[in-house]
Formats: sequence, C-alpha cells, structure tokens
Amino acid sequence: MRIDTRENARIAVVGVQEALDRNWHDPACDVDIVRARLADLGRRAELEAAGFLVKPSWVNWLAPLTDSAAAFQARLPSKERKSHRYAARTAESGGITLRVLPTVGEQDLRDFLLLYDRQIAGMAHGVNHARRQERHLLRHLDTLLGVFAFADGALIGGCLGWLRPEQSLIQLRFSAVADAARQGMLSRLMYLAAFDAARERGCTLASLGNDPSLLGHTAQPGLFGFKARLGFTPVPTQTLPPQVTGDEAELVVRMRALAQPSLSIAYHGAETAPILEGLPASLPLRAVLLSAAPDPQEPAWLPRSPIPVTRRVVGEAQESLR
Repeated sequence: MRIDTRENARIAVVGVQEALDRNWHDPACDVDIVRARLADLGRRAELEAAGFLVKPSWVNWLAPLTDSAAAFQARLPSKERKSHRYAARTAESGGITLRVLPTVGEQDLRDFLLLYDRQIAGMAHGVNHARRQERHLLRHLDTLLGVFAFADGALIGGCLGWLRPEQSLIQLRFSAVADAARQGMLSRLMYLAAFDAARERGCTLASLGNDPSLLGHTAQPGLFGFKARLGFTPVPTQTLPPQVTGDEAELVVRMRALAQPSLSIAYHGAETAPILEGLPASLPLRAVLLSAAPDPQEPAWLPRSPIPVTRRVVGEAQESLR
C-alpha cells in the first residue's frame, strides 16, 4: 500500500486483493479514498460488491461538430444559446475581438502561458498543467490551434486546441480568461470559434478535454454541468488513442477533503456500444453523486446530464436513482 496526500486527501493506492481484503471504514486505516489500478475488468463484480466504483481513471468530453456552426448551436438548450448571444453582445460592447491564429508561434504560447499562470494563481486548488507541459507544447506547436481574445491591444483570453487528424478531432487543451472578462462568458465564444476553425480543417468531432473521473477533489463538480450544457458527453479517455490512461476501482471512505456533493463517473452495465457515432465501442457510464448525508442539495445541472445519475451516501454500498 502506498499513501499519497493530495489537496488534503489521504489516498491509499493498493492492489486489487488488498482492496478487497481490508475494512477501509475502520478508523485505523485513516484514508479518504482507496484506489486500485485495474489491468482488466475481470474482478469488477467482486469490487462493486465490496462498495468500490469501477471506472475509467479519466473521461474525455466529446460532441459531434455537425456540418455548420448553426447546427452545432441548435443542439444546445435554449438557455445556453441565450448565454452565447449574451457573450457576443458583451464582447462587442467591450471592444473585444477574437482572432483565430493561422499558426501558434513560440511567443503566442508564452503570452498565453502568462495569462494562464495568473488564472491558476487565483484558484484555491489550481494546478498549472499548461506550464508543466510547456516543453511538450513548444515541440508540437504545429499541432495546436489557437483562439485569442484582445481588448485595447492586450491579450485577455485564449484557448489552445490539439488537432488530431487521425481521429478527425479537435481537443481543447487549455483556456484562460483575465479576471475582468470572466463575467462576460468569453470562454464560450472562444470555444465556438475554435470549433468553427476545426470544422473548416475537416474535423468532425470536438472535445472539451480530459477530466479525472472523480469531480470534487482536484477538479470540481461544476465542470460536469458546464460541459453537459454545451452538448458534450463523457467517454472513457482510453476509447481514443493514445491510450495513456486505464481503469481503476475507487472507494470514497470519507468526504472531509471533497466537495459536497462530489461526483464520480463510473461504468454502468456490461454491454459495450459506441457512445457516439464513429467511436469504438466502450462500456456506458453513469454519474454517482457522493455525499456524507442523504438528500444533498441537487445540482442545477443534474436534469441536463447526458448519462444516468444515481446517488450514494459515503459509507453505504447501495445507490439510489435521483
């Protein structure tokens, strides 16, 4: 067993047999989360019977780009379409202009990273993934698509996408918005501009990037609602190459270091099928709302969830439908 401490949570990383053999709710264990990496799903039934959720470690949020910007927006709920119109009006009245970069150069990347640094510095639990990957990004500038937003000549927003022609996919990697522009929903405009540019380059799928399958720890549950409202669906990240992530069994033992409620995205059922047209077959997913007590406050996004939602009180193995 290895104990990792991350964002105030004690995480036990164990083998499958140890996961099954120990009583993790014994206070002597003193852990918040238990995880076991899975080479395959052969012991899924045993793990689920012991209270573990069997799940992909990460999920990728995907949506068809459709054949036009109008068709893409027509898929969105009316409230989200109103948000886009509001964002466009706010940008116009504020003198904000969007620019799709023909290519992303070294200086473009460095300017974006400075903006991203400032955004992460203002987050309580922010992790600067973009700065950690700076060298990799510099080596692969030719694979990037950039959309930058300017006001009075200053960079106030940007997003970087990864063009993946083998999968006919644009995957948004990083985005940042200056504090003064955040209330104007500028990120929505940048995303749509990136999708339009990717469509013109022949892409048929869009991705809002990868998230850990437990939301409420290093990433927050609100991400689920934001991406669902934009018409995206989570799929196991390993559904698409490169298959750099896999499956795990996870047990949340206590909620002291997690958001209330948190959200865990786990496998649902045993029959594989393509989650979206054109994708390889994979197991379907469900969202499990985790809370320390019954009947937590229902998140506003819940009715828009693209996958089934169940509830679980931490410490109990049974789930209930929302």
